Amino acid sequence: MSYEFNPESQVFEFPNPYKVENTALISSGAVMVLAGGLAMILVRERLSQGMDGRAIAVLGISVLLLLLGIGLLARAFTRLRYFFGRNRPANLAPVLPQDKDGDSAPAATYKETLRQNAITYPEPKGPLNGLLYSWLPNLIFAPGVIQRTAQTQFYNFLSLAATFISFLICWLLLGKDSANGWIGLVYGAFAFFQIMRPMMQKPGAPAGGATGAVTDAVQVGIGSLIVLIILAVLGPVLLGMAGSHLPDLGGLSINGVLCVALVCALAGCLVFGLALKNQLQPAPQAVGSARVTETMTMNAHPNKLMEELDRILMTRWFSLIPNRRYTHKTPAVIGSQGKFAAEMLEETQPRPQPNRIASGIGHALSTQQFFWLTCLTGLATVYLIVGAFAAILACRNILGGEPVVTAIAFALSQIAVGMFCYGASHALWGRFDFVSELIWVDISGSYESANVHLGNQLSSNVQTTKNVINIESMTMRVWVSEIDTVIFGKDDARQLIGMRGLQNVADELAGSLKGFGETRSMVVAPTSTQDLDRAQKVGAMNQLMGGPQAAAAGERLAAAIISASTPSPAISSAASPAETPANTYAAKPRFCSNCGTQASGNAKFCGNCGAALGALV
Repeated sequence: MSYEFNPESQVFEFPNPYKVENTALISSGAVMVLAGGLAMILVRERLSQGMDGRAIAVLGISVLLLLLGIGLLARAFTRLRYFFGRNRPANLAPVLPQDKDGDSAPAATYKETLRQNAITYPEPKGPLNGLLYSWLPNLIFAPGVIQRTAQTQFYNFLSLAATFISFLICWLLLGKDSANGWIGLVYGAFAFFQIMRPMMQKPGAPAGGATGAVTDAVQVGIGSLIVLIILAVLGPVLLGMAGSHLPDLGGLSINGVLCVALVCALAGCLVFGLALKNQLQPAPQAVGSARVTETMTMNAHPNKLMEELDRILMTRWFSLIPNRRYTHKTPAVIGSQGKFAAEMLEETQPRPQPNRIASGIGHALSTQQFFWLTCLTGLATVYLIVGAFAAILACRNILGGEPVVTAIAFALSQIAVGMFCYGASHALWGRFDFVSELIWVDISGSYESANVHLGNQLSSNVQTTKNVINIESMTMRVWVSEIDTVIFGKDDARQLIGMRGLQNVADELAGSLKGFGETRSMVVAPTSTQDLDRAQKVGAMNQLMGGPQAAAAGERLAAAIISASTPSPAISSAASPAETPANTYAAKPRFCSNCGTQASGNAKFCGNCGAALGALV
């Protein structure tokens, strides 16, 4: 997707929303790179004396630290300059070209939302979600990304808490037994595969950006919780029974490391919950759309109304950016009579809401919305830095021939928990709020074809004929709503979170369309200045070549054309003198040569005595 820039409208030049996160990533990445370089310096002397297993192990740790540090720096560097073009955010539905008709299922969903005058919130399902939504009632009004993230992290917290309690029970009961070393290994493996892996995965949106039902995102987690409860009750007994048959680990134990890791992970979940709570908003105070229904009668093709609608909507372009057209249906008129339907659904360019992005660490810490989110990011940075120092300590122990299991386990656990905290906070840092207008016009009715003839067929010199479409009592419905939408990441799907009716806009749009339709003319008349000039020339030629009768006919023709193109007296009285035609023609009175009665200009026989009228008298 390309980036478009307009120096006259820089409303889409966003401040970087990832500024706080980038600072944390650069800090932790730099520490990782320094730790990797220091590990290489430590092993360089050993490599000069010869390659052995200890040197290879330290070299592998240094390479892993360098790769992790460079990866963190790369993530930060790719977001140092944030480009948000005019073609973002994502559309609510597939956009139609200007000359094409079409519709889509997402567009039909939003039209139904306008029709129902309410926002549909999916009902959460599952026992874990029932407990979660009872504690956080306003979570139902949150965007789908926040709801799914809250569900996942709530399960992670329950799993971590159950694992921690079960681990403490086993450790206290069997801490002095031969199975002591196996406690940390068993619970560490369980924590890694059942808890750490789902925590490090980013909760994704539904396929296609659709807002589907909010189900229990971790439905399989109920089985895991049952296993944790069984382990908490029967784990000490099982390990005690199997302790005599398990090989002796020789004093190897990571119980303390696992305990610290679980406490750190629980702290991360708690801080994430506080950050998530600050993202929740109370129930909307006003939800709905403005609706206007009008009936009108017009003598023109119904597509003329759609053309006028297109011109009116063009005046509502925000910052000269074309509206996004999601639905367009051209009325079809086939045959002499029948039914027709037309509609158009458009959205104005979404514009960002101000003061919704943290401009720096100071601003983030002073804002309630970003305070705990900043704390979570800082906590992730601390965990990674501590893990890096633990890795350096492990390298020194390896080269010195000292025990290294505890140091390596501590380094891995701190780095894993730190990466989890970064992944959990990243989705919330990428939030953008937008506001736009959603306009839907629906037209339906029936039509009949007709022919209109204007002018006396026997005596008139000027006649007009036109085939018109007569539409009686056509129904026109207009919905207009100002909608609030949100995205989490500039290329992610946009979600509707609020809507308010704009009654003034709906009334103005319906009134303009009705006024336009009811003032359509069904008479063909000359309107251009060339028509007026040619009518004058025809009158002059007839006067020179056709004699008195032809001259009179030419004058009447020119006068009729000019009078048809001249505004009514009420309008012409308000016009300026410059707008009044310079030359006007008035027909001479006619009188009957038999009885002397004045006759009309177009009559060929006297209305009093019936005698044939001749030349002008």
